[in-house]
Amino acid sequence: MTARNVYLTKVLLALTFSLILTLLLVSTSVALVNSGSLDQDDPYRTEEFNINTPGELQVRTSGGHITVEGSNSNSVRVEMYVRKDGKNLSPSDINLDEWEIDISKSRNSVKAIAKYKKNNNWSSWNNDRPSVSFVVLAPKEMSTDLRTSGGHIEAQNLEGTQTIATSGGHLNLKNLTGTIDARTSGGHIDLSNLEGDLNVRTSGGHISANIIAGTLQAKTSGGHIKLSDVNGSVKASTSGGSITATLNAIDQFVDLKTSGGNVDITIPKNIGVDLHLKGSFVRGKFNNFSGEMENDEVDGNLNGGGPKVSARTSGGTVSLSFN
Repeated sequence: MTARNVYLTKVLLALTFSLILTLLLVSTSVALVNSGSLDQDDPYRTEEFNINTPGELQVRTSGGHITVEGSNSNSVRVEMYVRKDGKNLSPSDINLDEWEIDISKSRNSVKAIAKYKKNNNWSSWNNDRPSVSFVVLAPKEMSTDLRTSGGHIEAQNLEGTQTIATSGGHLNLKNLTGTIDARTSGGHIDLSNLEGDLNVRTSGGHISANIIAGTLQAKTSGGHIKLSDVNGSVKASTSGGSITATLNAIDQFVDLKTSGGNVDITIPKNIGVDLHLKGSFVRGKFNNFSGEMENDEVDGNLNGGGPKVSARTSGGTVSLSFN
């Protein structure tokens, strides 16, 4: 290579590095701007109520986001945010005459409801009108019923029964204990540090769960499922994605099923389980195994048997490993 070519190569590498660095900085800046939470803006309206715990919270909105965070306080603080075209609005910017707004308390129950008057269908949404979102700071001993037709929902640090639903947004649930029923029609579900009876569903998104104790049922029609640091029983299914599950302890059962992806399951070493694994190929080390073993199916017991571990896929590989 000539000296000129070496020089041109160095210049090209320097320009490429500079471009990559610039793109990273720009993308990071955009991410930081876009990740700004609602509570960094001034709320359109704020209400605060004192209650005796345990309490109940109902939040409804059409198109906006919902955030609920529990604390050791005995008060419920409701902040309402109104946004349009990416801009936070104040009462001087817009009135909400076309909305029914109800932020009130009855005994130990608090509700925050924003409903558009011109259409009684919760699932309808018009981009020409603003979105109404709620941020609620509540006692941790609080059962909730949270519903939005198009926004994301985040709930954390709560104990009780949590019913959570959105038609198109993502769900982010952290540090919850109790009975949890959560669903979204098109978004992803992210679970972290949950304990209790858990049932989550999404029609098209992925499901990620980390540090789970109790019974978990997870279902998606088209996304992947990733479960880690799980203690308890699990039933997970997807129509088109892969499943990865790491269990520290198994209570009664593990049931994993996918129609089109792979299943990778990790269970404790030396644990006794009843195994039923089936796929286009089954892979793993089956020491101290008793039963029937084929390339595409394993059926029997491991280490004397115990809770049932079932993993099935119609078009992928099932892999069993140990931690």
